[in-house]
Amino acid sequence: MNVGILGLGLIGGSLARAYALEGHTVYAIQRNEGMLSFAMLAGAVHGKLSEETIPQCDLILLAIYPEGSASWLEDNAHLVSKDALVIDCCGTKAQICRRCFPLAQQYGFTFVGGHPMAGSQFSGFKYSRADLFTGQPMVLVPPVFDNVELLDRVKQALKPCQFGSFSVTTAEDHDRMIA
Repeated sequence: MNVGILGLGLIGGSLARAYALEGHTVYAIQRNEGMLSFAMLAGAVHGKLSEETIPQCDLILLAIYPEGSASWLEDNAHLVSKDALVIDCCGTKAQICRRCFPLAQQYGFTFVGGHPMAGSQFSGFKYSRADLFTGQPMVLVPPVFDNVELLDRVKQALKPCQFGSFSVTTAEDHDRMIA
């Protein structure tokens, strides 16, 4: 599987490490080019997420703040394969889901809101690790709640992360619980 990751902080870096460890090809984009180079040297990333590699991705994980994630997807939605699954990993859901569900519908790919309930007191790629999500819960905000095939597709796509459980909610309920 080809995986694209936006952002290589603690969450994005840990996602990259988990997928690379399982033998998947990981493309990433990071504002700090030096950090992207370091992630490549560390073996967590195989190449840059770009106009050329976005269409090759089966899974795209948005791991920066909501405004940046939504803006990036708005700018690049036309490049995302219709077969791709896009999952955000932001801390709040209302804004990103409101902006990204329509994009997915317009361009034909699948978008699901997500929030991995894992972390550390430290931030940045240097603290990322492939097992950060092992046994931890993952909250999902799908566009529809009764699509069992979609939820199974998401669980299979996230398998390298080894989440311990999945829960499904609305963006509003998620944000209310997190607040």
